[in-house]
Amino acid sequence: MTSPRVQDVISWRRPRRQRRGVRESAGAATGLVRAAVDLALSIANGNAPAGDVSSLGDEPPRVPRDPAAPVPELPCVVVGGTAGWLRRADGERPTLWAARERTWVALPTAAGGASDDVELDRTTLTLRSLTLAPGEQGPWTLDGRCTATVTGPGTELVLEGPWLAIAWLGHLAGWRDPGSPDHGARGPSGAPHDG
Repeated sequence: MTSPRVQDVISWRRPRRQRRGVRESAGAATGLVRAAVDLALSIANGNAPAGDVSSLGDEPPRVPRDPAAPVPELPCVVVGGTAGWLRRADGERPTLWAARERTWVALPTAAGGASDDVELDRTTLTLRSLTLAPGEQGPWTLDGRCTATVTGPGTELVLEGPWLAIAWLGHLAGWRDPGSPDHGARGPSGAPHDG
C-alpha cells in the first residue's frame, strides 16, 4: 500500500494556482500537444524506452511509514535566528527536519563527522510570519521557496524552504493555516489560497 502524499494530509489549504489568460492557456495546450507528439515520435523511432516518462514530472513527496523518519524532499534550512546552538553552525547552514514523532535541527559538522541533532519541542513553537523567499516572484506554489519566522521560549528561527515543507511542519505542530480567515486578515503571510 502506498503512503499518502504529504500535500493530501496537511491541514493547511494549498496555495492558489496561477490563473492564466486565454492566450497563455492556448500556448500551454499547444506546448503539451507538441511534447506528446515529440514523445510519441521518439518512442516510435526507438529513441526512448516506452516506460520512460520521467521527464513528465516527479512523484510528489509521501508521508513516511516510519513515524520517526522525515520527508527527505522537505527540508527547511535555518538561515538565521537567535538560538544558542546557531553559533556552533559554521559554514553550511543547519537543516530543520520534521517527522510525526519529532522535530529537530541537524547541525553541519566538519568533513566526515556525524551530524549533531538539536531536538525541538514543536508544541512550544509558533509561526510568526510566512512570506515568499527573497528573489521569489510568485505565485505561491507547493514547491515555491518561502521564508518563515518561528519563535519559541528563548528561540527565534528564520527558516527557508518549499511552502510544502513549512506547511508539513505547521501541520505536525498544529499551527493554524496562516491563510485561513480565522487567522486574521489573510494571515501573517498574505498568501493567496484556494477556498
